[in-house]
Amino acid sequence: MTSSTFTRRGFMGVVGAAGLAGALAGCSNGSSGSGSAALQVAQWGDATRAGLYKQALKLFTDAHASTTATLQYADLNPYLERLATQSAAGNLPDVLWMRDTHIGRYGQAKVLLDYTPYLDKTILTADLGKQAVPDGKIGDGVYALPTHYVGQCVMGNGTALDKKGIKLTDIQTWDDLAKAAKELSDPSNGFYGLTDTSVSASTHRDVEAWIRQHGEELFTPGGGPGFTADTLASYFSYFDQLRKAGALPPPDVETQADAGGGSTGLLVTGKAALAQESSNHLTSNQNLTKIPLEMTSLVAAKDASQDWWFFPPILISASFKTKNPEIVAQLINFFLNDVAAAKITGLNQGAPSSSKILDALLPSLNATDKIFVSQIRREQGYPSRPSPIRPQGASQLDTIISLAGQQIAYGKASISQAVADLMASAQKALPVS
Repeated sequence: MTSSTFTRRGFMGVVGAAGLAGALAGCSNGSSGSGSAALQVAQWGDATRAGLYKQALKLFTDAHASTTATLQYADLNPYLERLATQSAAGNLPDVLWMRDTHIGRYGQAKVLLDYTPYLDKTILTADLGKQAVPDGKIGDGVYALPTHYVGQCVMGNGTALDKKGIKLTDIQTWDDLAKAAKELSDPSNGFYGLTDTSVSASTHRDVEAWIRQHGEELFTPGGGPGFTADTLASYFSYFDQLRKAGALPPPDVETQADAGGGSTGLLVTGKAALAQESSNHLTSNQNLTKIPLEMTSLVAAKDASQDWWFFPPILISASFKTKNPEIVAQLINFFLNDVAAAKITGLNQGAPSSSKILDALLPSLNATDKIFVSQIRREQGYPSRPSPIRPQGASQLDTIISLAGQQIAYGKASISQAVADLMASAQKALPVS
């Protein structure tokens, strides 16, 4: 675990190790304030992200003479494991970043601070967009707000696309994607048209898109599975057909590449022409390869419902047990609305939810970041129906989906059997409230 403590005078120390969770001390949106606090903040990410947020925190503590701040961080999985341990012990950090995949779990457990008394008083939401409050609303309480949003996309190997005369922007439907993947694939030379998200151990945003495009939801309002077996079967059938056509990598190749993280991904290592990705990964992926990368919106079914679009939020929450709720609320507002802080942290976690901040950042963005911001801003203008909050057990569903995809890809189960097992497992993992 790595931690740093901040005061008005600056950095007080750094302690090394590896792990997760958080400590931070702060209180406000950049203006001077009174009172003292020693708060804890938890954040996932690498040392680069932590360094940016340490600088932002120094802005905060410089404005509050009696405030100290300790920031700790870790990679995502250790981070989530640590949060679970801390929650069970009743010892969550004062401030913590939260995934939309886990907000239902912690919100329903009543371990997070309800922002309702602070909204539009201490915590300002006017610049965050109409979906910001619903993104963190569970029952009658608001337990998180989005600091950033990410979108979904198709990324492409510009060199491979040019050789085949394929324009990435012409790939707009799932049928278009399949056709292009087949044309681009050269499996005899270890080059594949499309990466296989059906077997990857990830948050299956493309599955959610497929489901929403078919007029269903990943979850019901009560927290149960909101999709049908037929819709899931059609998703796995799509990838199975591409696999049999040689347009996808073998499952062992895909899973090994995924296990290594971004630097071993098949797109950035030049072993795949197309990939479904989070659109905020464009710059980080481009930094990992000399191959020119391109990006377009995620594909849709020809008869897709027009309001299927969705944008996963990067959420910030606070502990119900914090001893300094007013100062914590000021710190939350700082991360949501402070332009000077955002100029330090940039797009590291996605597109800022604040339109004011995004406008302030635009002139200084590099070319790939401008492509990302332009695309997600355009997409956020499309019709988008609300998504039910991800309930407790949501993260288990990702594992269940991956298992079904792998069973099919390795020939261990038929699509119908794998989907039947998936539906049964999903019912157990997602008890309806």
